[in-house]
Amino acid sequence: MGFYDAHVHFFFDGPLEDLKGKISLLKEAGFAGINVLVISEFPPEKETYLKMIPGAYHGHATPDAFRHQKDPFEALGVLSSQIAIVPFLDARFIGKDIAETVKRYWEKGFKGLKLLYVPEEDSTFQIGGMEKTFGRTLKESEEITSQLIDQADSLGWPVLMHVDLRRYGEFAESMLRSYPRTPFNIPHFGFSRKAISSLLKRYPNCFTDTSSLFPYMEQEPAAYRDFIKSYQDRILFGSDAVIGEPEKMVSVLNFMKGFLEDEQLLLKIAHRNYLQYMAYRAG
Repeated sequence: MGFYDAHVHFFFDGPLEDLKGKISLLKEAGFAGINVLVISEFPPEKETYLKMIPGAYHGHATPDAFRHQKDPFEALGVLSSQIAIVPFLDARFIGKDIAETVKRYWEKGFKGLKLLYVPEEDSTFQIGGMEKTFGRTLKESEEITSQLIDQADSLGWPVLMHVDLRRYGEFAESMLRSYPRTPFNIPHFGFSRKAISSLLKRYPNCFTDTSSLFPYMEQEPAAYRDFIKSYQDRILFGSDAVIGEPEKMVSVLNFMKGFLEDEQLLLKIAHRNYLQYMAYRAG
């Protein structure tokens, strides 16, 4: 019984052979698989694509890293010999010909959809947002995102949807309600434990993950431990690491082991819940 990381970004520099050697760290640490978020569609101008990438990841967004993402399957084929790797199409730059584009990537072998739903600027995470980057209105961002989710639903894909529930909770809920057969992972606890708990209670297709929350867990261990125990059947393990730094995935897993102090709870979050999320298809 191995661990699964539901939230890994497909950024790496340098030759594939170096990455292959690093990935062995995951197998040694007990990982069985990871979901990787791949930005295969992106604009040619660096200043444009950086507007839709959180500031903390700008150092990883190099030309070499994007070249690997353009056609990731050589790398995925090599790396999958060590652990299972599920590619999610990161659609943050897809805004036209949506049905044809998503179908093309499905044919290539993608098996899930990643959405960065930031219609307006997010100064906290240094994301320019869709309005600033593409000149979209809020209504246009909702429509494009809805179309992408509709395609994922038609293909039976799980969806990972980064969305701040404090600002866009109504839209997120409308998607959960409109696509009850599609499993959604709203990561980072939706940036609000109160808001995500409401969705977890009412929508069986709603999951969330622990990515980027570890500093907050250290500050409020009792509150976060209680929350995880309360919603232990819907929380996934996610590191938010990049594939080129697997040691960070291992470090975060080790943190969770110590934080939870409960091996069965860890196995539920990092194993059983992941399998349920990936297999979910109600009706």
